[in-house]
Amino acid sequence: MHLSQREFDLCRMLMSNPSQVFTKTNLLSRVWGMDSDADENSVEAYISFLRKKLSYLQSDVAITTIRGMGYRLEVEAPAMVGA
Repeated sequence: MHLSQREFDLCRMLMSNPSQVFTKTNLLSRVWGMDSDADENSVEAYISFLRKKLSYLQSDVAITTIRGMGYRLEVEAPAMVGA
């Protein structure tokens, strides 16, 4: 699966501390940089891009929104077959 540089950097950030919640501001400063003209909508768009790619891959990894706080990477428990 091809990732753009921003998608890769964002994914790497989330993967580096999977239980940590990252605010949009935090992701903007760490991934886009302090001098960037990007805004919170950019973060939302790239989170959406990554979610679609993870869904396409049928990954057990998901980016969850923690309402009012930010985003976190989570590993979903595999479904129990025949249970």
